[in-house]
This record gives sequence, C-alpha cells and structure tokens, in this order.
Amino acid sequence: VVRDDPAALEAAFRQAAAQADVILTSGGVSVGEEDHVKHAVERLGSIDMWQVAMKPGKPLAHGRIGSADFLGLPGNPVSAFVVFCLFVRPFLLKRMGAMPRAPLSFTVPAGFERGKPGKRREFMRARLDMGQAVLFPNQSSGVLTSLAWADGLVDVDAGVTIQRGDPVRFIPLSELLS
Repeated sequence: VVRDDPAALEAAFRQAAAQADVILTSGGVSVGEEDHVKHAVERLGSIDMWQVAMKPGKPLAHGRIGSADFLGLPGNPVSAFVVFCLFVRPFLLKRMGAMPRAPLSFTVPAGFERGKPGKRREFMRARLDMGQAVLFPNQSSGVLTSLAWADGLVDVDAGVTIQRGDPVRFIPLSELLS
C-alpha cells in the first residue's frame, strides 16, 4: 500500500522495478486530481498504452519502468476485476510461457433491454436465468456485489442497442478465472 503521493509512488516503483518483472497497481491511473500513478510511471519510464474503449475499465495503463512491465488497473473494484480477467491475466500467462486462449463464450437471448447505445464496448454483469441473460440492476463499476451475484459477463459492442430476446454474447466468469 502506497499513499497518493508522487514521491512515495516513485520510490515504491523504483524499488519494485529493481525486484520484479511486472509491477501491477490498482487505482491512480485515471484523470482525477489525486491520480498520481500514471505521472509517476511516466517520470521513471514510459506509459505506452493508456485507456481502452471499454466499460468498465477505461483507465487501463501499460508501460515500463526499467526492465519491468507496468500494468495499472482502474481503481473501481468491478473495473479492476474485468480488466484483470481480460487483459492482465492473459498478459501474465503469456509472460510465464503459457499459451493463453480467448475465453469460451456462447450466445443466449437477452432477458433485458438496452435502448441507448453505449459509446464503448461494455461488459455487463449478468447471470443465466431460464436460458437467458439477466443483468444485475446496478451496473456501476463500484458495485462489487454485482460480481458476487453474477455468473458471467454480457459482452456488448459499442453502438449496439438490445431488445429483449436479441442474441447476446455471454462469457462465464469461470472461463475468465480458469
């Protein structure tokens, strides 16, 4: 645990880069006044990729500090979980010499409506009920109970509206964690 202080972060990153192959953080890579992680990494190394067009999880960062890879997860718990499953876990597996594979998914009917298209690809917490995907009522990235309730994610491309019964891609959580 490192406080939100640029000097403390830089000291921790220097120490981590001297000892580890990968530095993984949670929080501090967004655009808030107290989000100092991204700037500390840039002062010591580089940020080569910042922000992805997905929800939750937009403020993902990747870079290097010395010979260590840096991965910065978003601070909200659901965002951190989804980004870890979709990006960090495959990255770590590859780094360890494994051959990561895309998670298996399948198509199910939507048991919900989404009338307003999103601007980013969205991974919504859902569970299967009577063969259809039902969403957790609050999709905020800070609602960790949505992950405890869900048994998968519904993957929806940007710009897509959904009517009840439309086919949607369902990714079981077990596929993201096994």
